[in-house]
Amino acid sequence: MEPLEIFRGGIADLTSYGLLSVALLIIGFAALDLITPGSLRTKVWVEQNRSAVILSVAQVAGLAIAVAAGIGASTGFELWKGVLFTLGYGVATIALMMFSFVLIDWLTPGRLGSVLLDESDGGYSRAAWLNAVVFIAIGVFVAAAL
Repeated sequence: MEPLEIFRGGIADLTSYGLLSVALLIIGFAALDLITPGSLRTKVWVEQNRSAVILSVAQVAGLAIAVAAGIGASTGFELWKGVLFTLGYGVATIALMMFSFVLIDWLTPGRLGSVLLDESDGGYSRAAWLNAVVFIAIGVFVAAAL
């Protein structure tokens, strides 16, 4: 293979996986926004709610771990197959994260989304850390499954 062909192939891979990764991060944030009360965007960027930031950061970290592992595991596949493989693992990771949030909500007193994003304590709930660790753990578990 000539260096130009290798470069072109690398750029195609980089662009494809990069765009997929950004799309998965956006989908993940949108999914988290759906299961939390109010606008998560507003809670994070306007109100600077600490719990919302903790949840969002943990979700991005966990999802990044899983997507990076998916990309690594798809090495040797044709590009389109690798992208689909990574997409599948990314969507599964998002679904598992949302399921974990709903399950924790069901198992704990009160409405978890409301408790986490309550403004009465300065927008900081210690329960956010539990969900944050669960989100990161899910990313690690998915990565290990690859």
